[in-house]
Amino acid sequence: MTPEHRLGNEIRLVCGEHDIIAWKVNVGSVLTADGTMFSTGLPVGFPDLMLLGRGGRIMFVETKIHPRKPTQVQLDLHAELRSRGFAVYVIYNIAEFHAILPILTDQPTDR
Repeated sequence: MTPEHRLGNEIRLVCGEHDIIAWKVNVGSVLTADGTMFSTGLPVGFPDLMLLGRGGRIMFVETKIHPRKPTQVQLDLHAELRSRGFAVYVIYNIAEFHAILPILTDQPTDR
């Protein structure tokens, strides 16, 4: 398991403690046992996690560990999602996630 996967799992555990649905989003294609390709159907660059809070709150999270940065394809898709009004964050550690958690809960936030 990569450090980014571990961070995603930590985020999902926190979400479970706050009644937030957290979906790990797998992107890409794999070769099946019978030799055919299977694609997830999601575009390359789609964020790692889609989080669903109460009251229609939706957030997308890309997990990274320093010094890694999002690819240009990821940044472009993040910009498209933001242009449609969605919250999109690149998170490098669990403390950063805790800082934005109020966006998905009923807690007030200054963001």
